[in-house]
Amino acid sequence: MNSKKGFMLLEITIAFMLMCLLFATFYHAFLQMAVSMRKIYDDVELNRVAWSVMSTVESEIMYNSQQVILQDNKYGTRIVCRNIGPQRTVAFYCSKVEGTKPKVVVYKSTQIAGKPEGVNPLSSPVVLAEKFQVEKIDGRTLCLEIELKIETTGRSKTFTEVIRLCNGHVI
Repeated sequence: MNSKKGFMLLEITIAFMLMCLLFATFYHAFLQMAVSMRKIYDDVELNRVAWSVMSTVESEIMYNSQQVILQDNKYGTRIVCRNIGPQRTVAFYCSKVEGTKPKVVVYKSTQIAGKPEGVNPLSSPVVLAEKFQVEKIDGRTLCLEIELKIETTGRSKTFTEVIRLCNGHVI
């Protein structure tokens, strides 16, 4: 008795071979696409964090600071901004965050006379600050260089910004 209700073993084997052939043909392309998407995601995250840090530092230095003091510390340069307004001092610096895996993060510290100091992280928890260096170009111009690194993948980028003080000077 020969029934036409099911598939023969030969038909199933041919379908499986075709499926394996298609998988083998497109596997490398899909793998490359996934790797490229990960790199793009990492670059977007690095650019987002760099823009956030740079724009915060730049606006504080350019518009609100009467005096900018550069101090070297263990993790790079500490920028201290004495503001035009009421007795307010803002500092930008890198420091180590203790935890399961120690990492270095960029911080903004704000101190108003008579009040406790407020400290806020500027960089993302997944992005490490490898370098935070500021150089004085002249009495009113600074060069800020930040190297950021994605903790999980190791992808890193360096960002440089030249900042000109509008209302103050560098000490």
